[in-house]
Amino acid sequence: MKTVYKVEGGCVLCLMCVYQCPVKAISIIEDVSTVIDQDKCIGCGKCYNGCQPEAIIKIEVEDK
Repeated sequence: MKTVYKVEGGCVLCLMCVYQCPVKAISIIEDVSTVIDQDKCIGCGKCYNGCQPEAIIKIEVEDK
């Protein structure tokens, strides 16, 4: 199993996830939300743990 993080509804653009991400896998969608680049994400969970409005969800997926 692999843990994947995804930004869902509720993002308030506080940018805590952007600051927390050690590999810069999170970018801003123009004044709307943030998005996590799954190709860059290392699955550390720092964005998930630092998200105050709980807009980031954790998903367990099968390894490919």
